Amino acid sequence: MKIVSILLGVLMLIGGVYCLLTPIATYSALSWLIGFAMLVEGIGSVLTWNDRRKLGFADGWTLAGAIVSILLGCFLLGSFAAQLAVDLFIAYLIAAWLIIGGVTRIVVSFKLRKLRDTAGASTIGANWGMLLVLGIIVTILGILCMFDPLSIMIGVGIMLGISIICVGVDLIVRGVSMSIA
Repeated sequence: MKIVSILLGVLMLIGGVYCLLTPIATYSALSWLIGFAMLVEGIGSVLTWNDRRKLGFADGWTLAGAIVSILLGCFLLGSFAAQLAVDLFIAYLIAAWLIIGGVTRIVVSFKLRKLRDTAGASTIGANWGMLLVLGIIVTILGILCMFDPLSIMIGVGIMLGISIICVGVDLIVRGVSMSIA
């Protein structure tokens, strides 16, 4: 088991470094994974539909939804244009999430300041200014990403690469520690 853990860790490290070197390709794999997940889910739902129908958990709409999942999964896997559309949608969704999160932080920071002023306590809302600055930075970042979705794609690809490297290091450390124990 120790050798398997170390070997998988090394493979994860290699994969993580590849993701860091090719962040756009890494990000582009998300739409492929979504299409694959739709296809697998649809096939699984069709295969289990009759059993679930007998138990009262499925009807014709469930079967129709499974078939639509299969068709959309195949379309997404087979269409570069559809993959690009999904990739852009995800990028703009992340940008919108950043904007909403930033604005929320700004609003909360002013509420914390008001709470600090009315409560008279120095610890409650003491860091409202830091939250305000963070909210402004995140909002600006989200707005910039709306105009440049490629930056989100690169950022997500890099974050995935770093995450995969961390998992690889963890597997290697676990494998090495197995031999010590």
